[in-house]
Amino acid sequence: MEKLRHLRALQAFDETARQSSLSKAADSLNVTHGAVSRQIKLLEEYLGATLFHRRPNGVELTKEGWRLYQSTQEAFTSLQKGVSDVKRQHQHQSLKVSLPNSVALKWLVPRLPLFQREHPGIALFLETDDGITDFDTSEVDVALRFGVPPWEGLYSEKITDEELVVVASPALVGEARLPMPAEDILQLPLLYDAFNAGWNKWAEQVGLNPDQVTSRNIEFFESAVLLEAAIDRQGVALARHLLAARDLDQGRLIRLDTSRVPLERGLHFVCRHGDQDRVAVRIFRKWLLSI
Repeated sequence: MEKLRHLRALQAFDETARQSSLSKAADSLNVTHGAVSRQIKLLEEYLGATLFHRRPNGVELTKEGWRLYQSTQEAFTSLQKGVSDVKRQHQHQSLKVSLPNSVALKWLVPRLPLFQREHPGIALFLETDDGITDFDTSEVDVALRFGVPPWEGLYSEKITDEELVVVASPALVGEARLPMPAEDILQLPLLYDAFNAGWNKWAEQVGLNPDQVTSRNIEFFESAVLLEAAIDRQGVALARHLLAARDLDQGRLIRLDTSRVPLERGLHFVCRHGDQDRVAVRIFRKWLLSI
């Protein structure tokens, strides 16, 4: 096999192809425009082929350039993944955790002081994002996902099932006797969660016609905001029990009835296959399952 040459030039080529610009590639590689241009010229001379068409607003791959880019893109992506894997395996005392905003605000963050007291040597870095983390391209170690497994190529373990419960501020209902009849709950403003539309299921469960709960004034796309609106006496929320639990324990919210609307999705611990055996990951997973 012929010895691979001009690795730096291949890197400059790959970045230029990705950015379609010599200047942007230079910025990304932290070198000058001229340095990138010289590396690409060196590579073109070595290959005996033109790799880019120069355009007024950037560069465009030639047929030969596109063929080479398909290989360099795969190679550098694989190389970066390998570097990240080795780096991650040796960073035993820190974890980067991806999780939805609501789970962070209403469930995990209030409990972190307990984790820090029990495991002071493990640093956690939280990345709050309602999107699904791509473990192939990110440096995230662990994700908390609300959904239904399996996720291809990943290890997952259920933390808890989820259900929706009817909650409101004590000030909203005043001296009303609890549990409240379903008909009385309907007399109060109802708050709607865009991602957990369970009021119809609640109505069926308590013996009402679902058509009685179809009118909605405001819809929330963030579960934590929905709960804050309920705490602020704006209405009655059909909320995820996991996220409402702390507010219920501290009296900011109360349950208005005994109904529970089960959800198909639960909260899951997710990591790369094999990472579940890393010391810090194993400790964090065990702690999550215990709280």
